[in-house]
Amino acid sequence: MRIILLTKTPQSERTRLCLRLLARLVGSAGSIGSADVVVYLAGDGVYNLIGQDGLDCTIQAGSQQGKTLPALLPRERIIACREDLLARGVSADGNATVPANFYELLVIDMMKEGSRIYTF
Repeated sequence: MRIILLTKTPQSERTRLCLRLLARLVGSAGSIGSADVVVYLAGDGVYNLIGQDGLDCTIQAGSQQGKTLPALLPRERIIACREDLLARGVSADGNATVPANFYELLVIDMMKEGSRIYTF
C-alpha cells in the first residue's frame, strides 16, 4: 500500500509535486492503481477539498495529463481529518471520507507490511 500524507495548501509547490506523484502512481498501475493508494489530508491539506472543479495542480507545460485529487482517486481513498476540517471551516462535500478515528487509521495503514509512506 502507498500512503500519502498531505498537509500543505493547494497553492504549495509541495502539493503540486504530491499530485504529480499521485497521478503517476495511479496511472502507472492501470485501473487497479487507485486500490493501492490512500491519501490522508491533515492540517492545511484539507484545503485541497475546496473548489476542486477548476483546480489543476498536476498540469505541466506540454502535458495534457492534469488531474485534481478527486479525479485521481475515489472518495474512499481520500481520508480527511475531521478536527482539521472543523477548525478551518472546510466541508468534505462527498469528496473524501471523514472518519472519527483519523490518526488511528493512519497509523494502522502505516504499520502494514509493505507500506510506503510519502509526506508532503
